[in-house]
Amino acid sequence: MIDLGALRALVAVRDHGSIVSAAAALDFTPSAVSQQIKKLERQSRSPMLERVGRTVILTERGRLLAERGTQLLSDLEQVENIAVGGAEELRGTLRLATFSSASRGIVAPLLARLGSSAPQLNIVVQESDPRESVTLVERGGTDLAIVHDWNTLPLEVPVTVDQQHLLDDEADVLLPWDHPLALRDSVTPIDLLAERWVTTPAGTICHEWLVHMFAMHGERPDLRYFDGSYATHEAMVEHGVAVALVPRLGREILSHHIRVVPVVDPTPRRRVSSVWRASSANNPARRHVQHELEALFPATLRP
Repeated sequence: MIDLGALRALVAVRDHGSIVSAAAALDFTPSAVSQQIKKLERQSRSPMLERVGRTVILTERGRLLAERGTQLLSDLEQVENIAVGGAEELRGTLRLATFSSASRGIVAPLLARLGSSAPQLNIVVQESDPRESVTLVERGGTDLAIVHDWNTLPLEVPVTVDQQHLLDDEADVLLPWDHPLALRDSVTPIDLLAERWVTTPAGTICHEWLVHMFAMHGERPDLRYFDGSYATHEAMVEHGVAVALVPRLGREILSHHIRVVPVVDPTPRRRVSSVWRASSANNPARRHVQHELEALFPATLRP
């Protein structure tokens, strides 16, 4: 019979692109993951991985096994959820993926609530881009994720993943205190066309939204500096070297050298949601964490 631990290791290598990354996601050592893969290779009498340069990819046999194995692990999860559905105490580990500003604005207070309501439940948190988080949830790399998408750039969520809207969050432009537009009630992308911007790295949703916001006017922003931390963006603005578009969720207390101005035409608004595998619908730990998550926000913020 195939070893389920070895199957999980193979799926993790497929999802994370390397043995080292798979080991980090599974909280194993790279050596342990390699041993699990070798166990599968002995059972199947065929290689599961092949090396391409400095990376590894799954062989065709390995790819097919991981694809079928993902469904098998999903079915097993449903069976396990049914088996523990009547458990009174919430124990074990729940893996939560989130984005940086939600870590400050949502996950920190969520963990405080869970410390009281489910003290035996171990929550492991990792930061990832929303699209990566959806993939992690879909393939079993994490149990629950907090994600966002912008009003005109919807996030693709597969049918095997359920989603719950939590709140809407807007972003404002941060300007140096002595900027000519600093005292305006609002600005448009056209007003900001001559500015130098600091933004998140290319490929992230926030970066794409900033580019899209200008593209709606047939223009492109002058993107000079790239950093994943909004604290860095704020420092750039404070020193007068750039302007930044920063969401309100989890925003730190700003320096008095920074002015916050709303943006219109369009207003940058993102939808913050939680996502989880449909197969985990009866998981008591996941349901409890979701309940505590929704309790953080008034029902009026959700549809």
